[in-house]
Order: sequence, then C-alpha cells, then structure tokens
Amino acid sequence: MLVVKANEQMLKAGSKEEKILKAIKKFYPRTKEERFEALASFATERIFQETGVKYSPEWINPKGADGGVDFVGRLELGRDLLAGTKVIVLGQAKCKELEKPTSGSDIARLVARLQRGWIGVFVTTSYYSDSVQKEVLADRYPVILINGKKLAEIISAYMHEQGEKDINKFLTGIDCKYEDM
Repeated sequence: MLVVKANEQMLKAGSKEEKILKAIKKFYPRTKEERFEALASFATERIFQETGVKYSPEWINPKGADGGVDFVGRLELGRDLLAGTKVIVLGQAKCKELEKPTSGSDIARLVARLQRGWIGVFVTTSYYSDSVQKEVLADRYPVILINGKKLAEIISAYMHEQGEKDINKFLTGIDCKYEDM
C-alpha cells in the first residue's frame, strides 16, 4: 500500500525546509489563515508543472463562502480539441499546527464537492495519518495530498530557482496574488 508514515512526512529539525514551514505557519496566523489558499494554489501549480501537465489557477474562494473548496484550477490534458480535455481541480488548504495530523473530515468535505471527472488537491502545513491515507486509497478518491514537508520542499526549490533568500518577501508576493484572484 502507498501509505507514507507520519515520521517520514516530518522535516529534520533545523533543516532549511523546517525553517520555511515554520515561517509559513507564522506568516499565516489564525487571523489570516484563509490567505494560505494562495500559497496552496501556487504549490499545486508547481506540482503539476513538475509532471509536465499544464495547470491554470482560476480563482480563490472568499473566506466563509468556500463550501469546502478554497481554490479552483484547471488541467489541460492532450494537445488539441479531439485529443484533449480539461479537468477541473478543486483545492482545499489548511494551515494547521505542524505536529497534528490533518483530519479525515476535512478531506471528506473536499471529496464531497468533487463531480465526475474532477480531481481534488489537499494542501496542509501538517501531515496525513496512516488512517486518512488508507481511507483515501481504499475509496479511490481522486485526491492529491500535499503535506507540509512537500510544501516546504516546493517552496525551497522555487526560491532557489528564483534566487530568493527571504521567505517573508516570497510569501508577501504570493499573498498579494490573493487579492488578484
């Protein structure tokens, strides 16, 4: 089975990625956690870019009006009208405590919003317990799980590519995009 143990989802103490994840959590305190959605959308875009699939972020839902969907994007598969299709991507973002696993009820809420042919992406600063992963796998939910470790690795790699050294400057730039979406 494709379950990643909790300890394998944790970052090494003092690592560059752990510092990035802690900075993310500090940047998005409880009073503005909903703005984490722009970073989650960015990370989703980067995940798909790694695989060569064209992903377009579409919008971020306003706080309180999301109904279990924080951001929406679109995948474009294939090369032309006859040999291609567009797939809707619904995203959920949770800026949680780093040491507590993400709740299965949060993921179930996202899954409940999916329609036939759509996929979900769940991005968290936390990690996924064995039982949550097993449930997603057993029920064959079309959901991609991005844990805090992967999020930090994505951000670290992007910042390195861009020559950006200041995590707060990077996050401020992403946060500004929240207003534009």
